[in-house]
Amino acid sequence: MRTLNLKETTSKSSFLLLAISTFILSLFLFTSCSESESIDGLQDDTTLIEKIESASKITVSDTDLPTSTSIAFNGDLADSFVTNVELASGLGYKVAIETDNEAREESKSDVFFTLQGRQLNDTNERRAKKRRKCFEFVFPIDFIMPDDTTITLSAKEDWTLIRAWYQENPDTRERAQLVFPVDIILKEDGSTQTLIDRDDLIAVKQNCRAGKDKRKCFKLVLPVTFTMPDASIIEVNERDDFKLVREWYKDNPNATEKGSLNFPVDVEYRDGTVATIEDQTAYDAAKESCRD
Repeated sequence: MRTLNLKETTSKSSFLLLAISTFILSLFLFTSCSESESIDGLQDDTTLIEKIESASKITVSDTDLPTSTSIAFNGDLADSFVTNVELASGLGYKVAIETDNEAREESKSDVFFTLQGRQLNDTNERRAKKRRKCFEFVFPIDFIMPDDTTITLSAKEDWTLIRAWYQENPDTRERAQLVFPVDIILKEDGSTQTLIDRDDLIAVKQNCRAGKDKRKCFKLVLPVTFTMPDASIIEVNERDDFKLVREWYKDNPNATEKGSLNFPVDVEYRDGTVATIEDQTAYDAAKESCRD
């Protein structure tokens, strides 16, 4: 058996050390390069959006958008539909969109795409705020469509069902109506709130825009009852029972009146205090005081 001398051992050790050092240096350079490319990519998107915004544009059909835009419209933009498309020649597309997702702070906003159909990463705070959400709906939720049919969304991906309905009914301009009551989860603290009607929804959205406490000013202490327009009584003993009210509206899409809350009721304010409200006038006054 051959025995390595000191010189050969030292040479092999040096070679191994060099190899390890080269590997570590390569890994560092690769990581740094990847981070740099990510930052440069973000800067490139911002620059391209600015160029599209300032360039002369022509209006084109939404059917002219590259097919790869479907990735965005089946993902984060699943709740949105296109209202206008502008092409900046040699640069990309500016697309005006609207949404039926009332969790969004604004119903209208703009998004941008490359000529190949990749959605550009928009860092503009004003535009980003329009699409920001301060709460998420608890699914399922229901919409009554203009033809009085009902579409139930069981997950966020199902927003495309609303868009598909309008694609099949292109002459319809009336928008879908969200069926109340609905539960929402506030992004601020993860709490669940039940919105009884559109007034509750408007109040939450106003607080979002104003940067105020997003929680409802007060909630109903259960059980409560509702008298529906057909004189039937629905008793709500726990939060899940609010779906009984929603089911009534789904079964009666032509109803023009709202169910009425039967008084007196107890309400619990944010600070934990409980008060008794005797009639609708006092209830409306309590809701109004929350806005002050």
